[in-house]
Amino acid sequence: MTQARVLLTDDDDMTLEMLEAALQDRYQVTLAHSGREAIDKARKAPFDLIVLDVDMPEMDGYETCTTLKAESQTANVPVLFLSARVNIDERLRGYRVGGTDYLTKPFDVAELSTKIDLAVEQHARNQQLNSQFEEAMNMAMATADMYGEVGVVLELQRQLGNCFNYTDIANTFFGALEKMGFEGCLRLNGRLGSTSRSGQGECSALGNSLLDHIEASKGPSIQPVGDNTSFNYGNVLMLIRNLPMNPQPEQHSQEDIDRLARVRDNVALIAEGIVSRMRALDVETEKSHLEHSQKMVSMTREALVDISAQQHANRMQMGQVFQRMNSEVEQLFIHLGLSESQEEHLSNTLRRHIAEAMGVFDHSNQIEAHLNKLIVKLKG
Repeated sequence: MTQARVLLTDDDDMTLEMLEAALQDRYQVTLAHSGREAIDKARKAPFDLIVLDVDMPEMDGYETCTTLKAESQTANVPVLFLSARVNIDERLRGYRVGGTDYLTKPFDVAELSTKIDLAVEQHARNQQLNSQFEEAMNMAMATADMYGEVGVVLELQRQLGNCFNYTDIANTFFGALEKMGFEGCLRLNGRLGSTSRSGQGECSALGNSLLDHIEASKGPSIQPVGDNTSFNYGNVLMLIRNLPMNPQPEQHSQEDIDRLARVRDNVALIAEGIVSRMRALDVETEKSHLEHSQKMVSMTREALVDISAQQHANRMQMGQVFQRMNSEVEQLFIHLGLSESQEEHLSNTLRRHIAEAMGVFDHSNQIEAHLNKLIVKLKG
């Protein structure tokens, strides 16, 4: 199996040497001592993942990541941040510039390796899913009219009726979000399970951590999260990137402020539509489970009826067998030359054992009675 190509970036030589020694057996490791050097090397050779130290002079990890994401040949390479900063604002900043994951110092090398493996594998899956998604979107765009913002919402509501799982819902949502010029991440929780997605496929570890933060937070359904806006509708969570909750006039024109407000309203309408569709899917799932249960009850009732009938038939048949046996033995007494006392003793012995055997079937009558009661309950 080909080793993943990893670019390690840190301005501290000792840290780089430690990382190289720990990871060189698992990956093809390249070293960079600054953000600028990392950018130059990423332009010249392809990498499967870039590890960036946040605290570097001249160009820190966030600035480096911003530059990498702005260039086509490096835009899709996953970036893992290393930092001693642990607060939510730092993780938000990493998410805002396009980071895939965030690991705080001091860190365990095994944890770093695990995060690298997960990010590389997810990137490979997302590339495949993204190719399929783009193909599907191109087909949809070729047959759909170019609607305005309201038309996008109405079209999504129509498409939701043909969504029968959470992946379909997520793809429909990100298709609408792309038409509005935005991106973000989405989490759906319901009877069909739970899924966290982005427009590129599976949600990144950093995106998941931000969704966890939104899910645990209290307050209104729509809240600012840094320069982003979160939508928390219980079983539907959204984080829309670069959609400020309260855009400032000095940073945005009035036209932009009005448009951002419309986008927030439209995303809220979309979220409510997704909630309604998920409820409908939950009802359909519950109905399917109920129908299955009713079918199982019917099959059980039929089986119990068959068992009860067989029990009754066996008891009647055995009684007839014992009667014939008793008659045949009594007829044999004539030919055996037994005395009257011997015949009486043998008859008593035979009748006693027949009575004991029939007693067993009398006990089966109680079982049959219990079965009949159970059948009556199942019919109810």
